[in-house]
Amino acid sequence: EILTLKRNEQLRCSSEIKSLVPYLGEDNLLRITGRLLEADLCFGEKHPVILPRHCKFTELLVIREHERIGHCGVSATLTQLRKNYWIPKGRQLVKTIIRICLICKKYNAKPADQLSGQLPRDRITQSPPFQIVGIDFTGAILVKDNQETHKSYVSLFTCAVTRAVHLELVSDMSTKCFLLALRRFLVRRGNCKVIYSDNARTFKAAEKELAYFANILKDSEFQNFVADKGIHWKFIVERAPWWGGFYERLVKTIKEPLRKILGKALLMFEELSTILSEVEVIVNHRPLTYVENDPGEPEPLTPAHFLELGYGDSKYPIHFIELIDATTARESYKKRKTYRTLLLKQLWRRWKEQYLLQLKTVNHFKTPSVHKNLKLNDIVLVEGNVKSKLLWELGISKKIFIERDNNVRSCLVKTSKGLFKKPIQLLYPLELE
Repeated sequence: EILTLKRNEQLRCSSEIKSLVPYLGEDNLLRITGRLLEADLCFGEKHPVILPRHCKFTELLVIREHERIGHCGVSATLTQLRKNYWIPKGRQLVKTIIRICLICKKYNAKPADQLSGQLPRDRITQSPPFQIVGIDFTGAILVKDNQETHKSYVSLFTCAVTRAVHLELVSDMSTKCFLLALRRFLVRRGNCKVIYSDNARTFKAAEKELAYFANILKDSEFQNFVADKGIHWKFIVERAPWWGGFYERLVKTIKEPLRKILGKALLMFEELSTILSEVEVIVNHRPLTYVENDPGEPEPLTPAHFLELGYGDSKYPIHFIELIDATTARESYKKRKTYRTLLLKQLWRRWKEQYLLQLKTVNHFKTPSVHKNLKLNDIVLVEGNVKSKLLWELGISKKIFIERDNNVRSCLVKTSKGLFKKPIQLLYPLELE
């Protein structure tokens, strides 16, 4: 175009700057003629310099203006450029430059997401109450001892299958007190096979009191006790409480009646332990299935039905007169055993038909086309404890964990601080090559 104008010839019709009526200025730069000759503007604003779009100088100029105005968006950057320059299809170029700006990438990054995962086999397989358990703690609760106050803690044991709860009050977060609480739970509810809990690092990052539980998990006395009982202890991914949702949700369920009952009262340790036992019964009688309006319908299924087999049942009475004769007593016991076995089958049938089938759909189940799996060696921003994304660590995915449905929900990420297993919801892909 410059050579054509120097020869005083007309630009080709295919030229993308022909409509701008360009001319060569005294400095031999292409400028726009424009219609603002009489405007109260400086010369550069009246006749901006025309710059080629596919040029390294133009790209550097856009980057400089974008950084000078504080990494503002497309419109603001384009406005500043057009005060002195005109770039054909400049908006597209500015969008491209902002898209590859690292600071803007960090600031605008969105967390990785995934389809809702399949429920683990432990949660949906019929098993006796408290065979599969999740453990969590509430925050500190003050109790009084004579004229002094001390902190106590509630350890929550949740059955993954029947959704029953067992509460134990501990005086401190030492290994000894926790093991005693665990022993009380095991002798009352029977030995369990699997225990789920938060990762030790999660407790370290939590409030100071709960951080002691991280040390308990590493204590040799605790590990020997778990091994002797044949318990398989499973840890969820750190900083991913939704992975332990079946017991995390019940912490709130416990706290609500506890707050309303206690109010501002300051109780002794034994009094608080009694209150917890009553709250435990209340929570275990909550309905798991729909409460019908028709009084003729059976009562809703509750965790108490599995803990107290025959709870609320009077269809098969045993009279003391029947126990006088040994033969009659034996027959009564046999009939009672048969009846209880039948009752248990009916409970599990209702559990499957009325409760388990409700779990197959969830409100936040995402459309498959929305998600995108993280891949090996992807560059990600790792969510930290501070709010500003610009202060978060950069990481690279060194290992991805593919689940049964071929989706990735956690990764092993390498940062400047080491290797960490993280849920993908805390990873923000930057899509850098």
